[in-house]
Amino acid sequence: MKKKCLPALLAAAFGATAALPAFAQEDAPPPTFDPKGAFEYYTGLQLEGFLQLGASANNQTSHDAATGGHSNFPITGPADEGLQLNALQLIISRDIKTNILPRITPLPGPMPWEYSWGLRAELMYGRNALPASMAGWDANWGINRSPAGVSPGSNRQNYLAMPQVFAQFYAPWGHGMALTLGRFGAGVGYEIAPAIRQAPNFFYSHTFMFVAQPDQVAGGLLSAHLMEGEYGLLGGELGVVNGRQNWRDNNGSKSVLGALRWRSSDMSTWVDYSFMVGNEQNDPSTTPQMPIQRLISPRGQRREHHSLAAQFKPTGTLRAAVEFGWGRQKGDGQADTIDILTGPGFTGAQYGGVNGLLAYRMAHDLEVGVRGEVFRDPKGFALFPTTAVPGTFNAVTLGARYHFHPNVLFRPEVRYDWQSKNGGVPAYGGGTATRQTTVSADLVLYY
Repeated sequence: MKKKCLPALLAAAFGATAALPAFAQEDAPPPTFDPKGAFEYYTGLQLEGFLQLGASANNQTSHDAATGGHSNFPITGPADEGLQLNALQLIISRDIKTNILPRITPLPGPMPWEYSWGLRAELMYGRNALPASMAGWDANWGINRSPAGVSPGSNRQNYLAMPQVFAQFYAPWGHGMALTLGRFGAGVGYEIAPAIRQAPNFFYSHTFMFVAQPDQVAGGLLSAHLMEGEYGLLGGELGVVNGRQNWRDNNGSKSVLGALRWRSSDMSTWVDYSFMVGNEQNDPSTTPQMPIQRLISPRGQRREHHSLAAQFKPTGTLRAAVEFGWGRQKGDGQADTIDILTGPGFTGAQYGGVNGLLAYRMAHDLEVGVRGEVFRDPKGFALFPTTAVPGTFNAVTLGARYHFHPNVLFRPEVRYDWQSKNGGVPAYGGGTATRQTTVSADLVLYY
């Protein structure tokens, strides 16, 4: 039976004590009263993290199905109904002294003239650790194995992952350069996966473009500060990696990613173009890496993704952002080029979409916003494994960001989704509906 109404979602404000100073002077005694400060004093490393708890419900899933995992699919972020532990994340880091933040932005101001090095290591436990795992690394850990006959995540199992582990190096070459080596977020697209303070994600739920874009990669990325003057700032990036979510890509070929990032002189307006291109098929002679890539072929089948995103602030209280994204998966149509869902003779797939955000700051601790999106996936390829239904996915989301405390963020939202040009095949409510209203909220506690 379908639920006849949405259950009420109750949110409780969590109190937290004010954060004590985390940076010790060189001549100061060890701050033993502050664990974070003491850790940095003795190691030179920063210690931080967050806890993300969520709750969600929709008006289409049956009661029995709602007790399982991923009943909100193809919506991501709040993938489950009911209460869920999205993430408990620990981060250890050492920042480089730089005027170019890799995968993020060039910085204004003078170029540092000294060499520096840094690192970042993350450990995550919760529902979000499933899509954050990487083939050839944490995806193979015993804690992440699903019971026999159970698809990953469908039983509300929590997972353990290391979303990022990398070293960084800064050199005062040219106008400033930085090198990132290891496992890191691709930086391709407007939204990013973690719920860190610096993330541009306004809402708890993500866009469909976020699902289609590359997330984590393993390899190297060179970032350079290219220009700073009356026309703003410009940064450029170019990297070579092992493909999407692959520590050891089974087809043996590399992928290329890169970006151009422009900022206005006051940093209030920016434009990013980012991309990733490379062969992403599974080689049939080795173990397939599913569901990262569902295509099998003995020949290279190139996949590419492109994003053009911009953000600006018309006033001090209003900000707007828009992203255009498009991509395609090559398919040569031969009999041994196999899509695991549609069979032999895969001839390729294309997708594209646009999403936009308008946010208004009502007070220093409260911001409200609206997001609209249209995503076209005529062959049902780009959103896998959240769905394989072809067609156009549309959504409008209303929500807010409220800081109970500098370290406590609450994000309620109401989202309405509907399909079009889908040939009558439903994607919501476990394949029973073409429209869905979803009410969700998350609470993020930073420490």
